[in-house]
Amino acid sequence: MRYNRACSTRRTRIPRLGEVRLHDSAKRLARLLARGEAVVQSVTVSRGGDRWYASVLCKVSADLPKRPTRRQTAAGVVGLDLGVTHLVALSQPADLGRGPVQLVNNPRHLAAAQARLRRAQRAWSRTQKGSARRGKAKKRLSRLHEQLAVRRAGFLHQVTKRLATGFGIVAVEDLHVAGMTRSARGTVESPGRNVRQKAGLNRAILDTSPAELRRQLTYKTSWYGSTLAVLDRWFPSSKTCSACGRQNPRLTLADRVFTCVCGLTLNRDLNAARNIAAHAVAVPAPVAETVAPDRGETSNARGASVSPPASRGGRHEAMNREDAVPSGGGATPAKQFAGVPP
Repeated sequence: MRYNRACSTRRTRIPRLGEVRLHDSAKRLARLLARGEAVVQSVTVSRGGDRWYASVLCKVSADLPKRPTRRQTAAGVVGLDLGVTHLVALSQPADLGRGPVQLVNNPRHLAAAQARLRRAQRAWSRTQKGSARRGKAKKRLSRLHEQLAVRRAGFLHQVTKRLATGFGIVAVEDLHVAGMTRSARGTVESPGRNVRQKAGLNRAILDTSPAELRRQLTYKTSWYGSTLAVLDRWFPSSKTCSACGRQNPRLTLADRVFTCVCGLTLNRDLNAARNIAAHAVAVPAPVAETVAPDRGETSNARGASVSPPASRGGRHEAMNREDAVPSGGGATPAKQFAGVPP
């Protein structure tokens, strides 16, 4: 992949395909390459919906901040309680673009696009295999799914960046998303109950992308000088009073307001967020890894077993989860410049 004056920063030359025009400018990447501050490792061309993307993996050296800024230190710790009704409940107000808020509303991207997705899915299923109309219907359906994924990822990027740059420590829960979204159908001998309701809850949980939110916070906190703290999976954050520490084991999901004998009356999610901020433990920053095509520079799990160990008590973890709510200066790791569609 080469950039030159004749090609300009609006075009890129890909082997076997020739010059392809970019939707956006690649001026920043071209300047890094010209100054020798970036080395292209690989280029991956992929398709999403009706658009093509050229993802350029580069090895870039940059100085990462070793400590949070004064503004981040003054802001202190913020705890995040992830949910469905509200995407995130914060232990203290934060400016996420529209003024200080503590309860971030769930945009419910899937519910907003559900009607169009159903119409497109039905139109596609009614076409004949191999026909031209089936190909057009498939493109229409793929485009809707791509738009949904872009909206979801874009909103999460806005939230996670403001949190990583606005606080010194960002605290989250260690949630078992796979167990929380497991089907309730059961078996033939022991069928489950409220299967349709649980399926709807699973869709709502997965629409919030809890694992993706934590993944973004993991690397963004290391980029912007803040620290990621994680609360133990089995800590009863929603059933513990954030003022006196007394637990209420009789609290159910229907109780949306936490009331304690000490006099505290608070929104259930805000109370959990305060507990997460108070009891989470900081985790070490991710080790910088270089993932390159050649064998000499890779430090990943190539050639080794990458299968996770067998989970013990997975069903036990899902059943004992207190809330059915969702979770996720030196040289930087290899950064990925996601090229906009040509």
